[in-house]
Amino acid sequence: MMLLRMAFLAPAIVDFILAILTIYRMDGVVDDSLVPRGQFAATAFCWTILLLQGMRKPVQRAWILLPTALVIGCIGAAFLWGYMAGTVSVARLALAVGLSGTLIGLCLAGFKYARGHHHRPESEA
Repeated sequence: MMLLRMAFLAPAIVDFILAILTIYRMDGVVDDSLVPRGQFAATAFCWTILLLQGMRKPVQRAWILLPTALVIGCIGAAFLWGYMAGTVSVARLALAVGLSGTLIGLCLAGFKYARGHHHRPESEA
């Protein structure tokens, strides 16, 4: 059950940190990226709340981990695209891809764990 709870908690922590960093970096921004940055921060905060709610009944709400893995994959792909465009350094790409891969693996492992324990009562899982 600890694996399943970590599958919710780790992405929630990363989302929260990303939202805070995005808001911090918005200070002084006056170009066209201001609105998308604000939208990203709001989405990250909301996804954090969704993941924390999933932790309350992780076996029943394990489905949340699938779209979470998809979103993490898209963010990782955006870093790869940025690297290919020359706007992201190799070090930043390596960090993003490593973290994305780890979180995706954790989400998928948590989902698989929940599917194997879904038929059992909560007290046995």
